[in-house]
Amino acid sequence: MNENLITYFRVRLSQVPASLEDIVTTHSFEAGASGVSEALVFQQPNLTYDPTIIPVRSHEMDVFFPTKPESFFFEGLTKLTAQIRWQIFEEENKDWMAEWKKGFKPFQLVGPYWVVPSWMEVPAEAKIPLIIDPGMAFGTGTHATTQMAAYFVHKFTQTTKKDLSLLSVLDVGTGTAILALLAAKAGVKKIIGLEIDPEARRVARENIQSNSCPWIEIPETPLEETRQVFDVVIANIIDGVLLQLKDDLLRVLSPAGDLFLTGILSEKDSDFFAEFIEDSPLQVVRRLEKDEWVGYWLRYRNETETTSSREN
Repeated sequence: MNENLITYFRVRLSQVPASLEDIVTTHSFEAGASGVSEALVFQQPNLTYDPTIIPVRSHEMDVFFPTKPESFFFEGLTKLTAQIRWQIFEEENKDWMAEWKKGFKPFQLVGPYWVVPSWMEVPAEAKIPLIIDPGMAFGTGTHATTQMAAYFVHKFTQTTKKDLSLLSVLDVGTGTAILALLAAKAGVKKIIGLEIDPEARRVARENIQSNSCPWIEIPETPLEETRQVFDVVIANIIDGVLLQLKDDLLRVLSPAGDLFLTGILSEKDSDFFAEFIEDSPLQVVRRLEKDEWVGYWLRYRNETETTSSREN
């Protein structure tokens, strides 16, 4: 290991009896550990439900030390039980956020809209930049689901005959607010972004300020308490959660409104279509598939229509 590198030590414990897990954790901190993590075994039949932890007789744990652990730590483990095994790894301590930033470069998201990291200069070819600092929030524009949602927003703003400045948009699970910002830069003036994560709300508000779009609101009101209706509702959220939110999403969508759903895994598409779209008041305007993900542009069905069409 290079002497100039700042390192830490990770001790992987295996065959830790479940009955001793709390005692091992306490002993680790008494021995100078800075953190402890556990590899949990769980099952999740589908994404509608939270994972269920599977009880096991023994666990694997990682114990982190700023310096090489003293013999006291290992002697204490042996006194607890001879069953526990361990391996020691010396690893480089990196600023992972700084490392990630090195690979996040400006890029064209859709049409004239470019995503530009807040710490970089806007490229000359970026006609309409979206200044984004993701922080700990989801939404850099590189994920397939975000790109499909961005396509829907852009296509809608290009083709609608309605006055964009009079339309209202709700972005559910706004993350960095990248899709809300895209709608704002296209000319929409009534935009609300909902986000359950307080840190993501903070990041979204900072990005809104960086892009000089103060009319975008990021309230703390959850979807179930939202009473307004919107011309466009965007939900770039995993399919299981979309199913849980179905009633509320339809409730806040205005008559003849447009609903953009991305975050549907291809392998779940048939089930999702059957549960969310089939036999609903919705018709498919456009269906997209990218990588392992599917996105739907939906609209309330005209009264004269009785079936939904699936367009690739």
